[in-house]
Amino acid sequence: MSKQQLKRHGTTFYFASHCLSSSDLEAAAELYGLCREIDDLADLSSDPERAAQDLRELIQALHQRDSQHPMVGRALGLTPQIDLNVLIELIEGVLSDTQQVRIQTMPDLLHYCYQVAGTVGLLMCDLFDVQDPRARHHAVDLGIAMQLTNISRDVVEDAANNRRYLPADWVGDMEPDQMLQPTDEQAQGIQRAVAELLAEADIRYLSGFSGLPFLPTRPRLCILIAGFVYREIGGVIANRGFNVWRPRAYTNRMVKLITAARALFTFAFSRQIHRYRGAHDARLHQGLPRRPGIHLAS
Repeated sequence: MSKQQLKRHGTTFYFASHCLSSSDLEAAAELYGLCREIDDLADLSSDPERAAQDLRELIQALHQRDSQHPMVGRALGLTPQIDLNVLIELIEGVLSDTQQVRIQTMPDLLHYCYQVAGTVGLLMCDLFDVQDPRARHHAVDLGIAMQLTNISRDVVEDAANNRRYLPADWVGDMEPDQMLQPTDEQAQGIQRAVAELLAEADIRYLSGFSGLPFLPTRPRLCILIAGFVYREIGGVIANRGFNVWRPRAYTNRMVKLITAARALFTFAFSRQIHRYRGAHDARLHQGLPRRPGIHLAS
C-alpha cells in the first residue's frame, strides 16, 4: 500500500526512487506512507479537536514505545531503525496545523519547516544508515528547502484552509481570506514574500546537495534527482512572476525527464556530489531550537 501512496502522492520522490534498490525503495515507501498518514490526520479531518487528540495520543504512545498502537508498531518495524524522537518532532509540527496557523516571523516558519520536513531528511538518513552529524545538518536543510517550496506553491490552497504560513513580518498580519482576494498592494507584498521564500529555499537546496557525499551511491543519485525536480517547482512559480493565484504549479513528465537528465549530468561530472568539501553553515539554523540535526554555532 505504501508504494501506491508514494506513486499517487509523492510523485517527485517516486519518480526519483527508481534509482534505489528494492529494499531501500520498500523502506522509503513505508516511511513515506507513515508520514503521509500522520499528515492526513491534520489535513483531512473534519474535526480538528479530534485530530489533535489523535496526534497527542500517538506522541504519548511513541514516548512509551507502545507497539500496540498501529503507527508505533509500523515505526518500530522499519529497518534500519529510525529515531522515534525525530518522528515525535514531525508529529508536533503536524499537530500545530490543527490549531490556527498564523506564522509571525521567519524563524517561526523555519522551525515549522524543520518539524514537518527537516525531520524527514533526518529519518531518511536513518534509513540509509547515515549517522555523521554533518550529513544530518545538510539533510535538515534539504527538507526545509522542499517545505519552503511547498509553502510558496500552496499559498492560496493553504489560505482556503484558513492557514497563513507567510510571515507577518513580511506580509503584515493578514487573514487568510484576505489572501484569496487581496488588494493590489497586498498581492504585491505576497509576491515579494514568495520570491524571498524561494530565494531562502535555493540557499538551502545548495546546502542539502553539498551533503549528498555522505549517502551511499544509489540513494545519493535518488535524492539528487528528487531535489533537482522539486527545486524546479520554484522555477515554475518564478516564471509566473510569483503569481500564486494561478493554477497550482507543478512539473510535468517532460520537465521531470529534462531535470533528471541535468541531475544525471551533475552526478557524473561534479566532484562535489561525491566528495564532501567545506563545512555546514550554522547560520542556516540560526534561531532554531536545540533539536536533533540542528547545527548550533559554538
